[in-house]
Amino acid sequence: MDLSERHYRWTWQLKSSPDALWPLVSDTDRTNRDCGFPPFEVRPPRKGEPAAEPGVRRLRSVYLGMVGEWEEREFEWIRPARFIVDRRFSKGPISRMIQSCELTARDGAGTTVVYEMRVTPVNLLGAIVVPLAVGVRMRRAVERVFRHYDRLAGAQTKQGDAAVLSAATKPADSRLARIAQKLVGNAGQPEALVRRLTHLVESGDDPSLAKMRPYAIADSWGTERGETLDLFLHATREGMLDFSWDVLCPHCRGSTGGKSDLSGVTSEARCDSCGVDFEVNFDQSVELNFVLDPGIRKVTRTQYCLGGPQITPHVVAQKSLAPRESLYVAMAYPEGRYRVRVRGVAVMQAFRIERGGAARVRIDVGPDPRPMDEPIVAPDGILNIENTDASVHMAFVERVAWSDQSVTAAAVTSRQIFRDLFSREILRPGERISVGTITIVFTDLKNSTQLYRDIGDAPAFGRVLGHFDVIKDSVAAEGGAIIKTMGDAVMAAFVHPDAAFRAMRRAQQSLSSPETARSPFALKCSIHQGPCLAINQNDRLDYFGTTVNIGSRLCSLSTGSDIILSEQVAADPEVGKILNNSSTTISAIKDASTLKGIAGAPFPFWRIAG
Repeated sequence: MDLSERHYRWTWQLKSSPDALWPLVSDTDRTNRDCGFPPFEVRPPRKGEPAAEPGVRRLRSVYLGMVGEWEEREFEWIRPARFIVDRRFSKGPISRMIQSCELTARDGAGTTVVYEMRVTPVNLLGAIVVPLAVGVRMRRAVERVFRHYDRLAGAQTKQGDAAVLSAATKPADSRLARIAQKLVGNAGQPEALVRRLTHLVESGDDPSLAKMRPYAIADSWGTERGETLDLFLHATREGMLDFSWDVLCPHCRGSTGGKSDLSGVTSEARCDSCGVDFEVNFDQSVELNFVLDPGIRKVTRTQYCLGGPQITPHVVAQKSLAPRESLYVAMAYPEGRYRVRVRGVAVMQAFRIERGGAARVRIDVGPDPRPMDEPIVAPDGILNIENTDASVHMAFVERVAWSDQSVTAAAVTSRQIFRDLFSREILRPGERISVGTITIVFTDLKNSTQLYRDIGDAPAFGRVLGHFDVIKDSVAAEGGAIIKTMGDAVMAAFVHPDAAFRAMRRAQQSLSSPETARSPFALKCSIHQGPCLAINQNDRLDYFGTTVNIGSRLCSLSTGSDIILSEQVAADPEVGKILNNSSTTISAIKDASTLKGIAGAPFPFWRIAG
């Protein structure tokens, strides 16, 4: 009986480029589903069985009536050229399966795809089944799906919009229609955008609806991100969608589990895949995603592959390096900052891809890597990763910048529509979570006490309430949020300082205009940027820390006819464009002052008038 390895190699010529095909073919969870392969379940360890090696997963599935159990090694890949995975079976008709895919750009246009399967039968049944299941059935399925992806890539269809090959379950049409009408009529959402969301709910497949990312969907639709996010928030309020707060590992950036509300998010978390504990922060670790409400349609999140390159798209290459083995990676990636990381080694080596960099850069990995400055490699250069150790190491080459398609907790909790619709979304009492860098605004009315004396308490109180509406409208128009009011003062938060500056200029102009007020208001204002902490304060999500304290003190330096900017805000490139290219006359005067309750030298700031 011949139980030797069977080798299958299939070659296809596709019209799309490797870059266009990669997000589709490397999404092995969707590919396996579209090919008709079975879902899997994670196999719990048996009594007395040793723990799996780091990165190895024990899985189980049933295919063609046969039960298979295996240990799956980590995928290895170089984006967008190739990927490979090795599976070792403990139950079933085969003992090992190695699957690989290679994409090579053809001269002119298009891609040559080489798909290989190396399968070793373990018994007579395996020797009979493998030629039929792999040599015939799998070849036909993979070719059909890859040619379908080629058409999608050729039509420039984004992954989030990719039509699946299986039919979707029909949603509850009547309830969906009622919610759509309320979104347009009551919530004031754009009718065309509501139709697009309704169509997605009606025709989307379960994986697409089990994790909806508003910014990614907006990019695929060609719509404005903030407007699309607002629609998703209103749709959640009306019962079409639900929240999912996903806590992301800073290394693999995979989700450690979704939470239905913020109270389930804690300041510390653990990634079992990487085997590390990490501190949670709002600007990177917590992402808001959406899932279809089960009252509209029940969505089943079935997994067909646990690994795959597209699960961690920030990782451009990863490979298990044997002792003294080298990995060469062509740096045909966007310019920016990257790093080489090794599992189990705390030290990471950063490098940059920039024009004018070296043609070849070598980085050694191991338990005691050779320290070096941050090297620069040219976009057409080569990165050489060398394992100088006597042990095997899994090396990762990854982009440092996080995806800008993530709706982070820092961004959404600093958005007024979220604060208005979900004011009860708060942290667990006593929990403190880093927000990362955020822009804090403080405002206060100048001489408001005199106003009460001049026109009386009731009229003055009405005027003060009206000024809150002006500020709120200005803040919301720039994507910010009112955090709280304190007497006549307001604290607001923004993700970007240029948005805060535009909002405060608009608010000052509105309140000081005789056309909008019987007697003009002078609005004192300050803008500061830096890290702070999110807390639960009076059943509201609040921010505190040194950044907040400094922002509050800076506001007292304003005269009401200027805006006080900290040096951090004034140095922002987008704020600089406003100051330098404004059509109105703006004067910027640098100053410094000792801030009450803030120890140290006088704090530098900029006074912006005009």
